[in-house]
Amino acid sequence: MKQKEQGSKGDEASQGQAFISRDNQRKGRPVKKSWPCHNCGKIGHWMAECPSRIQENTERHRPQRAQDSGDRHRSQRANITQEEDSGDYLFSIGETTSAKSSDIWLVDSGATQHMTCSKKFMRNYKVFDAVDVHLADDGIVQAIGSGDIVMSMKTPQGMNQGVLTNVWHIPKLSRNLFSVGRFTKDVGPVTFTKDGCYGEAKGAKWKINAREGKGLFKLQMTPVAPEQANAAKSSGCQRGTKSYLWHLRLGHIGHDGLNCIVTKNIGIGIDIPSMKKWDVCEGCALGKQTRMRFQSNTTARTSKLLEVIHNDVCGPMSVATFSGKRYFVTFVDEKSRYCVVYLLKSKSEVAAKFMEYAAMAETQTGKRVKYL
Repeated sequence: MKQKEQGSKGDEASQGQAFISRDNQRKGRPVKKSWPCHNCGKIGHWMAECPSRIQENTERHRPQRAQDSGDRHRSQRANITQEEDSGDYLFSIGETTSAKSSDIWLVDSGATQHMTCSKKFMRNYKVFDAVDVHLADDGIVQAIGSGDIVMSMKTPQGMNQGVLTNVWHIPKLSRNLFSVGRFTKDVGPVTFTKDGCYGEAKGAKWKINAREGKGLFKLQMTPVAPEQANAAKSSGCQRGTKSYLWHLRLGHIGHDGLNCIVTKNIGIGIDIPSMKKWDVCEGCALGKQTRMRFQSNTTARTSKLLEVIHNDVCGPMSVATFSGKRYFVTFVDEKSRYCVVYLLKSKSEVAAKFMEYAAMAETQTGKRVKYL
C-alpha cells in the first residue's frame, strides 16, 4: 500500500510538473527561426509580430484625405465630446444609445464642421454622397447632407440672429456640435476662459457658451425654425431692438418722430434707453409703394353667381393666432366679388374648407359652383 501511495504521489508530481511546463511554454512563446512568416514570408518572427502587418494596421486606422473633390467617399476627422458615467470626459463618441436632442449644442474645438443629428432647423438643405466622418474612438458615422441653421444669440447689442453655414447632417450623431475651427474661419476668433468661451466679430465680443460640467461647454444659442427665420429676415431682423418695437406699436412712426417723443419725454411708458435707427421696414416700404396694374384680360367676366370662384392660400405667418393658426385661405366669387376667409393650422385643411364654403354658398344663393 505504501508503495502504491508513493507511486501515485510521484505520478501526481510528474503531472503537475508537466502542466507547469506547458504553462511556461504558453507564456513564453519561443522565437520562430526556421519557418517563414505567413504574412510577409520572411524568417525570424511570427505573423502577429510581423512589422509589415503592424504598419498596415496603423495606416488603416489613420484618417485618409480625399484624393479629389469628385471622390464618392470623402473622409474627415472629428473629435467629439461625450459625457461618461464615471465623471471623466472624452473627446470621442460612437453610436451611442442615449436619446438624441436637437436642442443641445456642445462646443467642440476638434470638430472640423458644424454637425447636427436633425435637419428640422435647416434651410437650403442639400443631399450629397455619403461622407465618412472618423471619430476619435475609431468609430465611423456618415454625413448625408448639409444646410444652414439660423441661431438666435444674446449679444451686447441685444438678441440677434446669426447663420451657421454648411452644417453637416449626421443622423447617427447623439449631440449637435459647434465647430470652433469652422466658426473661427467663417466669423472670428474664439477665446476660452475658466467660465466659458467668447466669440469676437467686428470689434464686438460676446459669450457663446457656458460651462456645463465635466469639462463640457454648452452653446448659448438657440436654433430658429425656418418659418420664424424667414419672418425675422423680412422684417429686417429688428425684433430685438426696442426702437423698432415702438415703431410698430405707434403705427409705424418715423425715426425722427419717435426720437422727438423720447428726447422730450412726452410718452408715458416708452422705455427706450437709446434710439437706434432701424433698417428698412417691410410694412413701411410696401405701404408707400404703388402696385402696377395687371394687364387687361380679354376674357369677359361671368354674369352668374358661383360660376367662377377664385381662391388663394397665404402663410405661414410669423405670429400664430391664439388657437395656433398660421395660414388663411380666401374664396372670392367673380360675379359679386363676395369674399370669405378661413383660418387654417396647415395647408392640408384647404380642401375641407372649400367643401364648407361651397355648401354655405350654394345654400344661400341656390346656385351651384362650376369652376374653381
